[in-house]
Amino acid sequence: MTSSLFLVFLALLVPAAFLAIVPPARAAASAVIQNDSMWIDSIGTLHIVGEVRNSGAGWLTFVEVTGTLRDSGNAIVDVVFTFTSLRYVPPNIAAPFDLMETDTAKSARVQSYTLLLDYQESPEVPQKLVVMNAAQSTNSLGWLEIVGEVQNNADAVSAYTEVTGTFYDAQGKVAYVGFTFTSPSEIPAGAISPFKLSIIGSERSSKVAQYTLFAESTTSGFTSTPETPWPGIFMAVVLAVGVVALRRKRA
Repeated sequence: MTSSLFLVFLALLVPAAFLAIVPPARAAASAVIQNDSMWIDSIGTLHIVGEVRNSGAGWLTFVEVTGTLRDSGNAIVDVVFTFTSLRYVPPNIAAPFDLMETDTAKSARVQSYTLLLDYQESPEVPQKLVVMNAAQSTNSLGWLEIVGEVQNNADAVSAYTEVTGTFYDAQGKVAYVGFTFTSPSEIPAGAISPFKLSIIGSERSSKVAQYTLFAESTTSGFTSTPETPWPGIFMAVVLAVGVVALRRKRA
């Protein structure tokens, strides 16, 4: 074989060999923050509530939200962090979070905040739990109460079964994030267990126009699809998103 033919042979062979050993690229994981708002409760704790939507093709886990809190002069008051209330976040699903500043002196100074996201990719989790028969009422204190049931469609026990509620106002902002456990929290295969989830406070309860419920068992590795049992005046308005950073000013 002449040298020129040998060079042509190598030019054809090397790309083919390279393609054979390089795996196909996966879609990058991504997430965005949306529908966030800030409020202070009756004991002076500052809450920054919102959602992290999984905007990628794969599942996410350990979704962490870090908030840099600033005063009117843009000086840093504090840095706090939390995780979304859902441990596993499927594609195109929004997991709520409640970021809190418990130091009341610092809470009173906060006028704006910046949010950062961190997360890990996760294998797909079996969606074997179903939230059903949800109903709402208001108790004598003016608190909104949600009752319902969770059915375990898996072949194994759902241990420590948790129900998370994302509560929205009429503009689509997250107004409250709450959670509870079913009673009993261990649901045998094929069985049903009830739950009761309350919004603490009449002021927050009065702002709710819609809610979404999730069930999750982190010990058993089961989750549910979102259940939105209360139609009405809710509009899914995405106020802003930010994979890298998100800035908000106090209303």
